[in-house]
Amino acid sequence: MSNVLAVLMVGLPFVADARASPPAKAPPVTDENTVAAKIAHDNPRLKLSFRRLSIANLDATTVPLLGGQLDVYPLSRRWVRLGVELEGGAGDASLDGHGVGLWYALAGLSLGVQHPGRVTPFVDGRFAFGALGGRLSQAVAVAPGVSLSKASAVTYLLVGGIDVGVELYVMSRVYLSVAVGWAHPIYRGVDYAALKANPSAAVTFKDISGDTFTFKLGFGI
Repeated sequence: MSNVLAVLMVGLPFVADARASPPAKAPPVTDENTVAAKIAHDNPRLKLSFRRLSIANLDATTVPLLGGQLDVYPLSRRWVRLGVELEGGAGDASLDGHGVGLWYALAGLSLGVQHPGRVTPFVDGRFAFGALGGRLSQAVAVAPGVSLSKASAVTYLLVGGIDVGVELYVMSRVYLSVAVGWAHPIYRGVDYAALKANPSAAVTFKDISGDTFTFKLGFGI
């Protein structure tokens, strides 16, 4: 009997320790795939947009241009993104009351900052280079006995500017994007004022530029 009591007394501390020590909790499980998916979801990769801007006309008026733009972002991280853009469109100008049909095509780069989230604000600086073409719909008289017939011409077009906007994710990876900005288009054109002032002189050319506000609306993934 005394041996049994001794065994029980020796075993009691182990029982007490077992009851006093709660079972260890399992470490929280982090879903790394979910986190990675969220980061990928928040970073824009591709965007198709409508773009509106204006250029200076030969007679110092302004000409609105409407076009489409495709942006691809080979680098799109949490704070920075690098984009490649293709843009093209058309517009209708007027020269001394006569219509001029315009078209343009651009390719360029953009570099910006962004803060990814369901609502992603961004600021992009951009530079694009391409061509600007136009065709007179009818002859235009620039002086008595001197007129420009239904001529067409193509010249270069440079556009530098900045866009400030926001991208709103509406379903999975699909987002809507809206941006306003400023741009400075430059192209080579006829010195129309000099031509009208002295029609007998040789035609001269000059860089024609102006500042414009831009508007951009699109969607992407």
